Amino acid sequence: MSQEALRSAPPSSIADEAPADVSESLAEVSSPPLTFLLEEVRSPGMVRADIDALIVGLGRPPAPDEPLRERADLLLALLDRSNPVGDYTGSGGMKVRHAAKEALLAMGYPYAMELPPELLETKRADGRPAGLTAGNVTLAVVSTLYQSAGMVGVWALLEYFRMPAAAEVSFGIGSILWLFTGVSLVGHHSRSRDMQSIASVVLWAAAVAWILIALPLALFSNGVALAFVPWHLALWTAISLRPEAEEEEALAKSSTQSSP
Repeated sequence: MSQEALRSAPPSSIADEAPADVSESLAEVSSPPLTFLLEEVRSPGMVRADIDALIVGLGRPPAPDEPLRERADLLLALLDRSNPVGDYTGSGGMKVRHAAKEALLAMGYPYAMELPPELLETKRADGRPAGLTAGNVTLAVVSTLYQSAGMVGVWALLEYFRMPAAAEVSFGIGSILWLFTGVSLVGHHSRSRDMQSIASVVLWAAAVAWILIALPLALFSNGVALAFVPWHLALWTAISLRPEAEEEEALAKSSTQSSP
């Protein structure tokens, strides 16, 4: 395991009293080279923690004595579509290939210029901009605020029918909306499909719930309720913050469309 070297490191009190050259060697132990982390991932006893360690290592800047050419070649090998290690996914939902792409871009000129052109895609498979946009954030905040105001109306309706725990139910649903809207925004910012997918279920459930509330109210208000019940904002938010397509799926689709 890649953690064995860390377990064998001496206590911090000893490290503080050690000479400078010993401190440098301890730093190398605490930050294993990428080649070592990659071998751990390729080993038969590989576990998810080894993938996480490799992704973390890819996110660290190069060591002062690390040959940049060797690091760039290692990253390019991970970006190769035929390399299965690039498809490994860490516990946070990030793939090794995506971490390698970010690491190569962070190296700057001239190494970043070697990034394969197909990996420079800035749009999703459906043509939407990749990542989180200011419009999506504004829509999510406005929609959640409006839905929170709508929950006040739901609370008043439950109180009118003398439903038990009306305030607790309304406050709980409103808190869930805020929580998973935040999870969705964080998931899109960090490009974590796991977080996006989990939050998307709640956002779509909220949209369906508001539609089910709006339809009967529209019958008693000659359609006026359709303009005030926040079903439209909830639906728009669920569509805008739906999970991104897998990078590989987007590339496959683009290559299929470009083929004669």
